[in-house]
Amino acid sequence: MDVRAYDKLMAMTPDGREKLFQTKNMLIHEEKVKQKMERVNEVRELKRIGLSNREISKRTGLNRKTVRRYLDENFNPVHASYGKKRNGKLTPYIKAIDEYLEKGMMGSYIVEKIREMGYEGSSSTVRDYIADWKKWRKKYYDRSKEDGTKTEIIRRENILKLLYHPIEKVKIISKKQFEMICKEYPFFEKIYRITWEFKSMLTNKNIDALDKWMERAKNLNIPEINSFINGVERDIEAVRNAIKYEYSNGLVEGCINKLKVIKRIMYGRCSFETLKNKILRLEKMKLFN
Repeated sequence: MDVRAYDKLMAMTPDGREKLFQTKNMLIHEEKVKQKMERVNEVRELKRIGLSNREISKRTGLNRKTVRRYLDENFNPVHASYGKKRNGKLTPYIKAIDEYLEKGMMGSYIVEKIREMGYEGSSSTVRDYIADWKKWRKKYYDRSKEDGTKTEIIRRENILKLLYHPIEKVKIISKKQFEMICKEYPFFEKIYRITWEFKSMLTNKNIDALDKWMERAKNLNIPEINSFINGVERDIEAVRNAIKYEYSNGLVEGCINKLKVIKRIMYGRCSFETLKNKILRLEKMKLFN
């Protein structure tokens, strides 16, 4: 926190600080309570000047039962359920979700499991809960450091780097930490191994290993990997050729990508002739530069 902000907060009264940190919903609730109290005071004033409950009800348009409640000295304008969290569709499955998260299960797997248990809510509700749970866990780990307990936190994005770069090039994660990750989350080790086996197959042009690799990958039963394998099977000959030969369509793809960028810049509003002239003019400018 900036020193000036800190000094400003310290100079404020407790009521002022409370008001500063109020949420929009809290302000709306406060305004509603204020309006209700004005109504309550109106009813009590009419009673003070001698009007009966029936007459007060006619003048204010309130039900006589409501008038009696407003006249009660112990009446509280704040609703009894205010601040209490209602049970939602996810509530019966919270304990199961916590257990799955403790085991390091993925969100998609958790959603699938609780749907089998009868959950009928949206997947986004589960994802939101998981995100909050992870934030709470981070705070717990931070507190454990203060207590003197040694806890290591490795960010998810750093773990994902291991799928794209060799462990030697991911300086932020040591080999010891990598071993701990694999021990704590066995499913990640399986993903790591199958990913690098595929990369090795491409690098070494080992086309004979493709069928066995696909079989091992399918046995993992991971939706994202299954989706990738389905794509490979749909265009199996092209994949075999990509492994077998040195040829690549990377240059063509680069040109196509450039063409798409130019087309997007034009918002797709111009004719093919205009697009052709623009590309040719750009290439001509490159030659002269």
